[in-house]
Amino acid sequence: MKKTEFLKKAAGHACIICSIVMVVIQILDWYNPFMDFMGHSMFVLYILCAAATFLGICQVYIEKRETGGRRTGKVRKR
Repeated sequence: MKKTEFLKKAAGHACIICSIVMVVIQILDWYNPFMDFMGHSMFVLYILCAAATFLGICQVYIEKRETGGRRTGKVRKR
């Protein structure tokens, strides 16, 4: 397995896990705002942002490689 494919799968799993954790933390923060769960879980948000950015870059790179750098969007006539 290529390193990029492994990192892409790992980043996808990290996005799913961090998203679920952020939802749970947000719910806990609604029930008990004095505990400041969101303030103490910023590392989860950083991991989520890094993984999502990596996946976005991989997707753009793979799309450009498959299309040869051409745009695939259709032009609409008015």
